[in-house]
Amino acid sequence: MVWNAASWIWGPEERQPVNERIRFRRTFEWDGGEPDLAELKISADSRYRLWVNGEEIGTGPIRSTPGHWYFDTYDIRPQLRRGRNAIAVEVWHYGHSNYQYIEGEAGLIAELAWTDRTSAGTIGTDAAWLWKRAAAYERNTVKRNVNLGWMEIYDAAAEEDGDWTTAAFDDAAWSVSAVVAAADAGPWGELRRRPIETLAEAVLRPVHVTAIREVVPTCKVVSVNMRENFFPGERDANSRVFSGFLASMLRTVAPVTRGTISFAHTPWNGVQGRFRIGESWYAAGDDIDLPPGDHLFLMEIGAVHNDVITHIELRLTPEPTFVHPFSPEEAASFVTFGPFQAMQPKADGHTLIFGGVEKRTGLDPDLPQLAAVRGCDTAEALSAFRGWGKDVPPEAVMVDHMIYSLMLRKETLRRLPVTPAAERLLHGAAATLPAPSEGGDIELILDFGKVYVGVLELELSAPEGTVIDAYGFEYIRPDETIYYTSGCNNAFRYRARSGRQRYRAWSRMGLRYLMLTVRQPSGPVALHGVQLRQTSYPVTQNAFRCSDPLLNDIFEISRHTAHMCMEDTFVDCPTYEQVFWVGDCRISALVSYRAFGAYELARHCLTMVPRGRGQSPLLPALLPTDWQAAIPMWTFSWLIACKEYVDYSGDTDFLLEIWPHIAQTLETYRSFLNNRGLLDTASWNLLDWAPLQLPSAGVVTAQQALLAYCHRLAAELAEALGAREEAIELTAWHERLRRALRDELYDAQAKEYVDGVFRDGRVSPTRSIQTHLLLYLTGCLSEREDASLIASLLNPPAHWERIGTPFFSFYLFEALERLGRPDLILQRIREDWGRMLRHGATTTWETFGEPRSQAHAWSAGPAYMLPHLLLGIERTAPGFAGIRIAPPETELAWARGFVPTPYGRIDCAWSREGERATMRVEVPAGIEVSPEGLDRPDWDIEIVRL
Repeated sequence: MVWNAASWIWGPEERQPVNERIRFRRTFEWDGGEPDLAELKISADSRYRLWVNGEEIGTGPIRSTPGHWYFDTYDIRPQLRRGRNAIAVEVWHYGHSNYQYIEGEAGLIAELAWTDRTSAGTIGTDAAWLWKRAAAYERNTVKRNVNLGWMEIYDAAAEEDGDWTTAAFDDAAWSVSAVVAAADAGPWGELRRRPIETLAEAVLRPVHVTAIREVVPTCKVVSVNMRENFFPGERDANSRVFSGFLASMLRTVAPVTRGTISFAHTPWNGVQGRFRIGESWYAAGDDIDLPPGDHLFLMEIGAVHNDVITHIELRLTPEPTFVHPFSPEEAASFVTFGPFQAMQPKADGHTLIFGGVEKRTGLDPDLPQLAAVRGCDTAEALSAFRGWGKDVPPEAVMVDHMIYSLMLRKETLRRLPVTPAAERLLHGAAATLPAPSEGGDIELILDFGKVYVGVLELELSAPEGTVIDAYGFEYIRPDETIYYTSGCNNAFRYRARSGRQRYRAWSRMGLRYLMLTVRQPSGPVALHGVQLRQTSYPVTQNAFRCSDPLLNDIFEISRHTAHMCMEDTFVDCPTYEQVFWVGDCRISALVSYRAFGAYELARHCLTMVPRGRGQSPLLPALLPTDWQAAIPMWTFSWLIACKEYVDYSGDTDFLLEIWPHIAQTLETYRSFLNNRGLLDTASWNLLDWAPLQLPSAGVVTAQQALLAYCHRLAAELAEALGAREEAIELTAWHERLRRALRDELYDAQAKEYVDGVFRDGRVSPTRSIQTHLLLYLTGCLSEREDASLIASLLNPPAHWERIGTPFFSFYLFEALERLGRPDLILQRIREDWGRMLRHGATTTWETFGEPRSQAHAWSAGPAYMLPHLLLGIERTAPGFAGIRIAPPETELAWARGFVPTPYGRIDCAWSREGERATMRVEVPAGIEVSPEGLDRPDWDIEIVRL
C-alpha cells in the first residue's frame, strides 16, 4: 500500500512507554467544494480512537503481528466542513504484551487524501502534528488480567479544559511530534488494509435494576507490581516460573490485630505463596492474631505465574500498614529477593513445559539462598541478605486498585428497595441514587438481559472526586448469589469532576450484569444514562426454528454466544479472555458457516496462524501473543479447519496461499517422530478439560491419530492443486503413522488404546472416550478389526474417562452422525444444553459444571448441528456449487431456516403437520441441485430457483 505523505510519529522520547495514552491533533483548512473523495487511512501501536471535528469515527487497528500490521480506512466526507477542520487521535500504547498483542514500539500513522472538482491533496502524520499526554488516565495501575491487559482508571477532574477533539480547541501548549519511522518501516513492516468488515455497533440499555444496596469493603487490597524487580525490561506475556521472596514490615498499633490475609484469584493469575509474619508461617485465609509492633512479612514465591503482580487482600482489624523492612522512613514499603531460580518456558517441542496441564514447577525448593532467606523471622535477620534485595518503587505499589476484590469482599449494610424512580434509568431518564446512611458505598446492579460485549458509557452528575467503580459479571446463581469470575478483574474506575458529565470507556468488556459502586459520595449523585455500545462482527441472524421449543432456545443461546465471540477474529469468550485460540476456531468457523456465512472472518483467522511460527515450530495455540504455548491438537484442528474452509467456501485462492504453510507444518511435526514412528513432543498436550493423565512430554495417542489424518487431508489438497507426487508421499506418511499407532499404542489384552506413553516408558494410567472418538473420526479404527471399540463409543466402558466440556461433545456429535445416530445427538443437546437453560443461561457455558466462563464459543456447537441435521440441505460440492435435498429422519414435526452460501442464502422450510409431508427450498442461481431423492413418494418437495 502506497503512503504518499505519512510517516510513523510519536511524542515522548520513550519508545515503549507502559500503559501510556498520548493525544495527537492536526488542523487544516478546507476551502474546496463538495469532496468526491476524503479517505483517511490510519493505524497505531497499540490502539487508537479517532475523531474528526469532534465526532468519534472509529477505533483500531485489528489484531496485528510484527511485520504484518493492519490499517483502517474511513470515508470522512460527512465530517468535513468548510474552513478549519481537526483530526484528533488518542493512542493507547500498552507497553506489555497480552494475549491479543505483542509489544513493539509506540506509534501513529495516518493519511487523509481528498479530491474535489478542482483540487486534490493529502495530509499525513509528520512533525506538524501536535501531541500531549492524556493526563486524566492513571498509568500505574493493575491489569484486568494478563489476557486483556491494563485496567482503566480515569480522573475527569484532570481532563483538558474544552473539547480537544474539535477544531476550535486551543492547542498552543501542545508539543510537535517526532517522526520515528517511514511508512512500511519499523517493527510494523508493510502495512496492510484490514481484510474484514468493521464491527457493527448497537446501543443497549439495561433492562432490569437487580439490586440497590449500601455496602462496605471488608478488605484493603495492596497490589505490588514486581515485574521490573524480578525481570527488568521484559515486556512479554510469557508465564514466569521462578523462586524468590517479597518482604515488608507489618506495623500494628492496637493491642490485638486480628483477621486474615488472602489473595485475589489463583497463583496462575497473580503471584502468591505461603507467608510468614514474624515466627509463624501462614497460608491464605489462616487466622492471624498479632500484638502491637513491627512484624516481618515474608512471602515465598515459587510457582508458575502468568504475571508478576501480587494482590494482597488485608482483612485485618484494625488495619495495619506496610513499611520498609530495613528503613521504615523510606517511601518504598516492599523489597524483593531473587529470582534465585527462573525457568524460561519455550514452546519448541523439546523443552519441558511447566504450567498448563503440567502442575509441577521444575523449581528446586532447597536452594541454599532460598533456605537462608526463608529462615529469617525478623527484619534484623533478613538485613544480613540486604545485598540480595531490591526496593519496589512506590509507584508500583497500588492500594485498592483491584476492583474485583473490593466487589467480592464486602459486607451488605442494608438492602434498598428498587423504586420506580430508580427504574427511570432503564428508559433513558435520570435517577438519583440514595445517599449512604451508614458510612458505606452505594451499589447498583443492572441487568442487560443477556451476556453482551462492548464499551460502557456513563452519564452522571456528581461532586468532584466522586469515585465510581464499574464491574461487569456474567451470572447470578438461582440462589441469588453472584458468580464472580476468578482471574478476571473486569472493571474500570471513574473519578468525577463537578457537575454533569459523560464518559465512554476504552476497554471492551463482556458482561450481563453491571455493578456500579459509588464510593462514599460527598453529595448527591444522579445517573442520567448507562449504556453499552455493543460491538460484534456484522452478520445476518439465522432464524432457525423447529417444532421443539427447547431446541429453539438452545439454538438461540448458541447462536448468540457465537456472535458475541466474533470480533476481529473468532474469540473464545467475550469476558474472561477475548482471545483467538486456534483450536476453538474450528468450531467457531463451522458455526459461522451454518449460522452466519462470515467466510471472510474465517479466512482471516486461518491465514493468521502460520504467522506465529516464530513463536513455536509446532505453531502457537493462540495469537497474537508471545506467550509460549503450543497445543498440538489445536494445530491439527487448524489444518482440518483449512480443509473445511475450502469445502464450504470453494476459495481456491486460499488453498494456493495456505498450502506451503500446511506442507511446512506437517514436515515440522514429522521431525518429532521418535524411533518407533510416534509423535513425541514436550508441549501442552490438551484434548479436553477432563482428568486425562496425558504426558506433557511423550506420546499422546490422539495426537498420533490426528497427525496421520492431517496427512490424509493434505494429500487430498495436494491432489486438488495437481501436486501428484506430494499427494503420493503424504498418503504414504498417513499409512505409516496409522500403522505405528496400531503397532505401538494398542493394548491387545484390554482390546483398547492407551491414552499415551511417557518418555520413561510409563503408560498413561487413564483410558478415555476422548482418545477413541478421535481415533474413530480420523479413520484410525477399522470397521472390521475394531467393531467392538466403535460400539463402545455409544456405550463407553465404566473405566473410560468421560467428556468434560461442550467443546469435546462436538467431536462426539460428529461421530454419532457418522454412526447414523442423529437421535442421540439431539438427546445429548437437550440434556446438556437444556441444563444450562434451566440455570438461567443466556449463553453457552465453557464446561458442564459451574464454569469459569458463562459464554464460550467452543460450546456453541448446537448452532451448527441443529441446522446441519434438521434443515435437510447437504453440500455435495465445494462452495455449495452442488447440494442434495434430503428431508431429515426425525421425530420433529417441522423446521425452517436458511443455509448461508457464497451464492446467497438457501431458504428451507419443511413440515409433516398436514396430510402429506412438504418441503420448500429456495436455491440461488449457480447452485446445482442433485435429483437424487426429489421424487420421494412420501414428500412433496418444491424447489424455487432464484
